[in-house]
Amino acid sequence: MSKTFSVTCAVFGAFDISHYRPAERPNSVRIVHPKNGEEAWWPLFDETGVPLFPEFMAELDEIKKTSLPGLVFRRTHAHRSSAIPLPWITPRKDLRYLRSVVKKIVAEAGIRQELSFTSFRHGGFTEGADSDLTDAELRAAGRHRSNRQLPTYAKRTGKQLITATKKRREERTRSLLFRLNVIPSPE
Repeated sequence: MSKTFSVTCAVFGAFDISHYRPAERPNSVRIVHPKNGEEAWWPLFDETGVPLFPEFMAELDEIKKTSLPGLVFRRTHAHRSSAIPLPWITPRKDLRYLRSVVKKIVAEAGIRQELSFTSFRHGGFTEGADSDLTDAELRAAGRHRSNRQLPTYAKRTGKQLITATKKRREERTRSLLFRLNVIPSPE
């Protein structure tokens, strides 16, 4: 089973509504990594109380108020064998139907056809790398224990090269000014 599939199984096959803002941790969401069982309580607010995911939290708050106990992510329509919307993942841990729905959404949205169900995890990591997250921050977000997997997910981009070049130039200038005693050394 691929790692990306495992992670999507965690979201679509293990994210229970009870994991979202439980009474004992109303400012967090519980995430469990499917490969290693590692649990993380992800904060929903920053240190000043500002929501970190305001749009998503509004949706999850509504789902929590109106849905039945169980998995959060369910089909938006009833199934012929069930009066209530079924989870996207089947009892056999199959997500083929969801993959086909994602392909239809991609086509209807007119975005790149090579995008797939798993592209969104890769995109999130690449966005994190473009936002100058450190390797440690990327590992924490993706629940990776080592840096070895990061290149698989966080793709190299022009923005990263530009940022790296600017940082190097700024450091070169700062070092020169220290040597010339134009600005005091931070020591």
